Amino acid sequence: MTRKKTILFAAVLLCLVAGGTGYYLYNKPRTTAAEAHTDDSVTAQELYSIYAKDEKTAGKLYENKVLEVTGTVMQVEQSGNEVSVLLSAGDANPGGVNCSLAENTNPLPKSGETVRVKGKCTGFLMDVSLVDATILPSK
Repeated sequence: MTRKKTILFAAVLLCLVAGGTGYYLYNKPRTTAAEAHTDDSVTAQELYSIYAKDEKTAGKLYENKVLEVTGTVMQVEQSGNEVSVLLSAGDANPGGVNCSLAENTNPLPKSGETVRVKGKCTGFLMDVSLVDATILPSK
C-alpha cells in the first residue's frame, strides 16, 4: 500500500512541477531584437542586393539572425498598434527592407530620414523582412 502512495505522490508532484514550469514559460515576457546580440551590421542597399542576387545564399547568411540595418526611410505605415518602416534599397532596386517595429516608437521617422534599425531577419518576399525591430538612436 505504501508503494502505491509513493508512486501516486511522485506522479502528482511531477504534474505540479510540469504545470508550474509551463505556466512560467507561457507568461514569460517576449524578448525583442533590441535586447539580443547583433549578429551583423549592413546597409539596406547591401542587404537587398545580396537577397536579390542569390536568395538561397543570403538566407544562409542572414535568416534568423539579428541585424542592424542603416538606410533611408521610404515609407512609414501605421495600422493600430502596428508600425512598419520601409527602408529604401537605392534607386536601382525596386524594393527595400520592411521593418515591423516591436513597439510603437515616438516620434516616428519621416520619409527621407536616415535611421538605424535592429531586428530579426525572416527572409525575402518582395522586400527583405525584419521583425521585432527597434529604431536605434543615431551614432
